[in-house]
Amino acid sequence: MIKERNIQTRRQLFDFLQGQMMTAYESLLQRQRLDFESTLIKSYVIEVDVPTNLAETTNDQHAWMEFLNYLFKPLDNTQSTVQVQCKEEKGFFELNLNRSDQRALIYVDCITDQRFWIVYTISNSKTVDWWLESLIKIKPELDLVWFWPSFLESIQNRGIPKGFGLDYDYRKFEGETEERTTYLKMQLWGGRDTKELYDLLRDHEVYGDKTVLSKVRLKELGNGETNEHFALQDVKFNGKFTVRGTDFSTHAATLSSVRKSYRDNILNIENEYSLRWCESESNGGIILKGSPLHFIPPEGYRIPITTFCDRALNSALPFRLLGFKREMSESSAVVEVVDFHTGGEFSMEIFPDVLSVYLPEETCGNSIARLYTNLQHYLNARFTLETDDGKQIL
Repeated sequence: MIKERNIQTRRQLFDFLQGQMMTAYESLLQRQRLDFESTLIKSYVIEVDVPTNLAETTNDQHAWMEFLNYLFKPLDNTQSTVQVQCKEEKGFFELNLNRSDQRALIYVDCITDQRFWIVYTISNSKTVDWWLESLIKIKPELDLVWFWPSFLESIQNRGIPKGFGLDYDYRKFEGETEERTTYLKMQLWGGRDTKELYDLLRDHEVYGDKTVLSKVRLKELGNGETNEHFALQDVKFNGKFTVRGTDFSTHAATLSSVRKSYRDNILNIENEYSLRWCESESNGGIILKGSPLHFIPPEGYRIPITTFCDRALNSALPFRLLGFKREMSESSAVVEVVDFHTGGEFSMEIFPDVLSVYLPEETCGNSIARLYTNLQHYLNARFTLETDDGKQIL
């Protein structure tokens, strides 16, 4: 049974997590293991498509509670129950999952950013991961965030590098008769020299195509800039943070900064590159603004068009895209795509040396981050994302 706690505000939660962080750290130092209920802190950033009428009623806690009850309820209703509790601080909720012999308690902050929420927990990681991932499959309002490799590198640069994880897997696109060995997975934890090893692999002539960063570890010092106050953080490409150390405020600052940077990137895609008709400022006429986005593989690599359409555009995770082919050959394809997050639609043109996406107005920019990240994880790590004029973004 999960111990009940009287936490009513985010400040009270942060104080509790600070104490929990210290308890877990001391346990690790003294006994090299975690005591019960002294499990590591996990934080998740998720994207939520909040209904417009709800977003405009921030003071209606009951309406928000009903939305969270729908949003976080797993499909297996007979096995799982979810209780949602409103807190004194508006936009702050506690949720309890009961599923067979599994229990999980999470705190959800959906007010500091109504689109990119933060989930905090010290519950069992496998249970919470299952809970969130099962919801992503069935709730169009929900999506993970997608930290592409260069974005993960920028996060690690905030502190002292302490390790990395690689996760490349082309087996999804191999035929049944092929030897299914085209993958590269690695986790390496240590000191600054791990960053040098990662750089060597990333720039290697042979291994660079498969050196896809999926997780980074960094040590950040607190305001005192001493080893007494620090947060050791593992950051995964799907927006999951796992935290050790002595200073929760350092982690909270990292979480807020990373979320803002990610949000800025997504909004930039939506505001600058979505296609829309606008009034011309010079002559009062109507002009088309925005431009397609082009996913470019490295020289010499050819996109497997037919296989990609069949296995990536079939609505399944992780791409979560469903393609309807208008034109199809071995050398090109024109596809209308439905994103199973939000139900947004966009067009895609695929050639061996470029995959171009045309985003209509109000299409979710997170679709681009998801596609970009998974192209690198499953096809080639050296994909880049460019605009019509060759400018590289993300």
